[in-house]
Amino acid sequence: MTGPEARIPTLSSGRRATIAILAAIAWAASRAGVGDEVVNRRGFGTFGEFWRAVLKPELASEFVTLTAESAAVTLAYAVLGTALALVLGVLGAPALSALLVPRHRALGRLFWLVSRSILVVPRAVHELLWALLFIQVLGFDPMVAVLAIGLPFGAVTAKVYAETIDEADPAPFLALRATGASKLAALFYGVLPDIRGELTSFAFYRLECAIRSAAILGVIGAGGIGFQLDLSFETLRYSEIWTLIAALMLLSGLADRWSSAVRRATGPGVKRASFAALAVLLPLSWRWVTLDPSALWSDRTIDLGRRLGDDLWPPRLGPGRWSELLGAMVDTTAMSLLALAIAGFGGLAAATAVSRPTGRAAHNTALGGLRRMVLRLILLLLRAVPAPIWAFLMVLVLFPGLWPGAVALGIYNLGVLGRLFAEIIEDRDTASADGLLLTGARGVQTLFYGTLPTAGPRLTSVALYRWEVIVRETVVVGVVGAGGLGQLINEHLAARDFAAVAGAIVALVVVSLAIDSISAWLRRTLRTGSSNGRQVAG
Repeated sequence: MTGPEARIPTLSSGRRATIAILAAIAWAASRAGVGDEVVNRRGFGTFGEFWRAVLKPELASEFVTLTAESAAVTLAYAVLGTALALVLGVLGAPALSALLVPRHRALGRLFWLVSRSILVVPRAVHELLWALLFIQVLGFDPMVAVLAIGLPFGAVTAKVYAETIDEADPAPFLALRATGASKLAALFYGVLPDIRGELTSFAFYRLECAIRSAAILGVIGAGGIGFQLDLSFETLRYSEIWTLIAALMLLSGLADRWSSAVRRATGPGVKRASFAALAVLLPLSWRWVTLDPSALWSDRTIDLGRRLGDDLWPPRLGPGRWSELLGAMVDTTAMSLLALAIAGFGGLAAATAVSRPTGRAAHNTALGGLRRMVLRLILLLLRAVPAPIWAFLMVLVLFPGLWPGAVALGIYNLGVLGRLFAEIIEDRDTASADGLLLTGARGVQTLFYGTLPTAGPRLTSVALYRWEVIVRETVVVGVVGAGGLGQLINEHLAARDFAAVAGAIVALVVVSLAIDSISAWLRRTLRTGSSNGRQVAG
């Protein structure tokens, strides 16, 4: 057909975005390398030795006691860091909220831009890097871990709380303002009652994430289970490692269940009891790690902080100049894409296997329940073990480069996304899947034509939000030579070239902001919602 009635077939925006994602992943794989240059076959013996040790964990009473004490330190850091994050989030959210600071006015928009710029740096820089900088000033003081968790998590909390305020029904707020109420009074009485549950749910999700972050900080000497894991790994005491991993899985599993219970609770009872428990945990944690905030304003801290500031500013290029920095930025992007692909596709496969049947498929068997329990334990293992530990394992069987870091981050985030994807699949509308089951469809057909069309937008949103987190997490695998900005920062720190460290941090912020923008564009293009994705923004 020709003429005005002819139609040229075009791809939908969703398909174009999907093709762009797949093409980007293919480019990242090419950048990382393929073939014999990737796999180190000589390391499989040691790799197998590590996994065989799972059958003989170290159970000597002295080591079990040490493990319990280390777990208590990790929990204390997580509780104190989360408390600081919530304080900063509550204070920062009003400055980012369009409801409280209208952006149609020049002054309001300027205030919003300044506030957003101030908070973007702590949000873009991983807590491990914050800890490495704080150590230069405070030494191995407990305040290092609390600040390293609290500052970036506080920036994330402020952003999420501001978005939650803006997405609430503004009518009660405007009505109270019309009666002469102040903005804060209108917020407190007109908006917060409707969003209190969502704010509380996110607070407990931050605690769940803080436990994983506290374990990661231990790897650089901050104490807790991560510190003991690092010591045992350096001496190849695999039996000790599995005892520590079991403790970390128990701690993470309890936090997961607590966070899920709070998010799923329909009444106020569970939330009130949870806040009461936190109120008890907070002073106990403070006492357990002997937290002393006065270290922040001591003469020694002020002097060392001033020296570090002088060393960091102004930022400059490292010895490799622009070619080294730009190459590291490209490598960081490629590593994050590969990790996202591993975590996304693996998480989807795991989620479909572990999610409880609903609707007409809700027939359960003992064997099916056992299978889901085992798979959930595997997912818990994947996300409980810190990413640097996975990276140390990967360098046994993969040559140094992008692949060890990408696979380590992919495994770790597979555990996170597998759990979140399972919750989304279980909460979906089952009407489409039920209709397919009535027609005799099974397995893969039901997944692709019944589950994914309804749950797909939320799954995509969560995965893209997680990509933003993975970019920041590339820093934590740089210590094993995984490439990217993480390795570059580690090299500059070893040389105590702090101005070059600052230059690499600026580059990391630029990459994070670029990927945040790409992720936001993809979410809009794929018509995804933001309410579920926001819970994995950190």
